[in-house]
Amino acid sequence: MNLDRFSRLDQRRQIWLLLAALLCLAVLLRGALLASDSVSFHSDEAVVSLMARHILQGERPVFFYGQAYMGSLDAWLVAAGFALLGESVLTVRIVQSVLYLLAVGTGVWAAWKLSGQRLLVAAVAGLVLTVSPVLLTLYTTATLGGYNETLILGHLLLILGWDVTHEHPRSIWRWAAIGACAGLGFWTNGLIVVYLLPVGLLGLRHFARRQIPFYAVAAAAAILFSAPWWIYDFQHDHAALSFYLHNRPSRELAGMDAASTSLVERIFSLFIFNFPALFGMRFPWKSTFFLLPVGLPVLMVFVLAVYVLVRRRDVLEPEGRFVTLGLLGVHSLIFVISRFGADPSGRYVLPMLLPLAIALGALAAELRRAGGGWWWALPVGLVIGYYAAGQIAAASSDMGLTTQFDPVSHISNDHDEAVIDFLDAQEIAHGYTNYWVAFRLAFLSQERIQLDAALPYKTDLSYNTGDRRYPPYLEATARADRIAYITTEQLPELDDLLLERLDAAGITYRRQTVGPYYVTYDLSRRVAPHELGFSAPEIRP
Repeated sequence: MNLDRFSRLDQRRQIWLLLAALLCLAVLLRGALLASDSVSFHSDEAVVSLMARHILQGERPVFFYGQAYMGSLDAWLVAAGFALLGESVLTVRIVQSVLYLLAVGTGVWAAWKLSGQRLLVAAVAGLVLTVSPVLLTLYTTATLGGYNETLILGHLLLILGWDVTHEHPRSIWRWAAIGACAGLGFWTNGLIVVYLLPVGLLGLRHFARRQIPFYAVAAAAAILFSAPWWIYDFQHDHAALSFYLHNRPSRELAGMDAASTSLVERIFSLFIFNFPALFGMRFPWKSTFFLLPVGLPVLMVFVLAVYVLVRRRDVLEPEGRFVTLGLLGVHSLIFVISRFGADPSGRYVLPMLLPLAIALGALAAELRRAGGGWWWALPVGLVIGYYAAGQIAAASSDMGLTTQFDPVSHISNDHDEAVIDFLDAQEIAHGYTNYWVAFRLAFLSQERIQLDAALPYKTDLSYNTGDRRYPPYLEATARADRIAYITTEQLPELDDLLLERLDAAGITYRRQTVGPYYVTYDLSRRVAPHELGFSAPEIRP
């Protein structure tokens, strides 16, 4: 009997059993989260949902509406979900949950490969991804346009990169798959570069002239699968490229602006906001810390895990250690020098969770080797228990889990149907509101209500024209004779100013309060926001 071959088969059987167990746990946890209805639905998610709806109607969006960044792959997958299960918020969440399971599965497989097929490392990494910090749970449940896909494609790059440099260097389909993942990832989300660079460096360590035809296959596949990005960029005056160049602002860009933040500010954001969210010490929508007396020891565990990974060359397969540390280093550098560093939520450091989980697994393996017994489980149990407590606390809180890190823009979903029913009863289909109201009401009403997001939503009443993401809604509102203004209790400054300016213009109106919504309607004459001194100009069809 070939004992080596038997041993390899036994290892494979173990990793598949581990994967099955972790995925079953992930299904149970995600099912409980969806049943709790604790993840709120907001306009960023509604925009993806509307894109999916429009795809089924024949539209072919390339990027997230209103910006030349973040490809529409997620909307296409949600569209497939709508075709199978019908259009609903639950369908969106089911699609994201399936993608999340794929992210967990590919993450465990990547950890197993990079660790030199060490089952304990893969098991610990899988537990971190399954009983995860609230940050990962939130952005793999509520879609903002491609974070699940970025994790999946990144994990696949790690797996395939390892295969073609160590196990299957002449497998043409694997080389083509690397290119496909890289191209698809580049179009979907520029964050894919944090995986590409370490994998590329690993490839350089194994460079061989005889492999050039395989490199060419990978390059051709990358160009093919990123084609939507390039075509759009060339057709729109390099609007997609301008997102990544600080000195090339684009009128099509809505969102982050790293040019307005200094390097020091982005480093501060990484260490004070993003890393704590990644370690579970802070919920993405809060600036305060969660259970700090427990969070600080959890932080120390991860610091120790990374320290051991840096100092001990034998805790992982040598080149697996190189890739794992490369992911952490490259990602940190890219975060602080790019637009990503302007965001405090933590979502742009999500790819760091896998290398940190691998480091934690390596620490556990080293403790077991050094001391025996079950002492290695103590740091792992502390981390997993802390994550579980965070998930329970977040899901059971009054706010629940939300993608809104500004309380002004967080509007509970409790009265969405009521305000839609009121507008339907008044036969009002158009009007003016802010971004966080416009698109979620549009999706939830099956687009019976189409509003122009022409009003501000920040406390200083500043306005970003990029919030008016879908021109057909603007044109429909401009044509409508009967309109309403919809404001919210979260921003009383705007509501007071609106009424003051309507009164000053001699315009009479009626008012209705529906939960957090204030509906101003039956205006004595039609008036557009720019006529009342707001910055958004009228869009004429």
